[in-house]
Amino acid sequence: MTFRQAIILYGRSDFIRRQALAPLIAGLAAEIPGASIELAYEDLAGPALPDVIDALAAKGMRRFCILPCGVPADRSISRWLPGALSAYREGAGADLDIRIAPPVEEFLDFAGAVRGALAAGDRVDVAAVPPSMGKPGWTDIPRHNLQVFFCLGARCAHRAGLPLYQHLRRLMKAERGLVSGPRRVMCARSSCLFPCNQGPLMVVHPEGIWYGRLDRDLLERIVTEHFIGGRPVEEAIVHRQSGAITELTR
Repeated sequence: MTFRQAIILYGRSDFIRRQALAPLIAGLAAEIPGASIELAYEDLAGPALPDVIDALAAKGMRRFCILPCGVPADRSISRWLPGALSAYREGAGADLDIRIAPPVEEFLDFAGAVRGALAAGDRVDVAAVPPSMGKPGWTDIPRHNLQVFFCLGARCAHRAGLPLYQHLRRLMKAERGLVSGPRRVMCARSSCLFPCNQGPLMVVHPEGIWYGRLDRDLLERIVTEHFIGGRPVEEAIVHRQSGAITELTR
């Protein structure tokens, strides 16, 4: 079947995953003939919106409708997404028709849904669940040398942040000394770190080094030269924290 347009359900990282949404997607596909129904994620998770559009455009798709699906809606989308998609469209060098629909929240009876959930009755009695705050090992901080926060906020995710983060993790796992022991580098995904126009970016502590405009080659150099060799990659640094403020000026 040749699809005439793609409808992309666009949600935050806590948006229900594809498996849970499969019945909804199947129902929408049946109700909207000629539409390909896809998912994309704004931050922390993937696939990112540009990656989904890229894949569909490679198959000949030229019409796209982006449907923000967060509840409650992320109001910042209306401020930054149109310009970001315009920049993507210009960089793609293809004649793509990309439109953004109003947030789905505007058409939901949210109060009715809350009343329905309450009327359904309680499903989990926490008194019947053994008390727990997680695994015993989660109490202790592992030995480590550096801690990395890799930004997967909305704008960094829009700039291929997730594939870069996954590449960084693969590079680090290939070096046993970086995943355990005193030279371990603890790496965590982060929501927006700011400044967005320097992204994709990551911060290395306790050195206070901010790396920006990252790509695969720079990540490979940072792992080899900085994490293993102890020499920061100067040309990739966009900011270096000079130190903590120990006394505030009144």
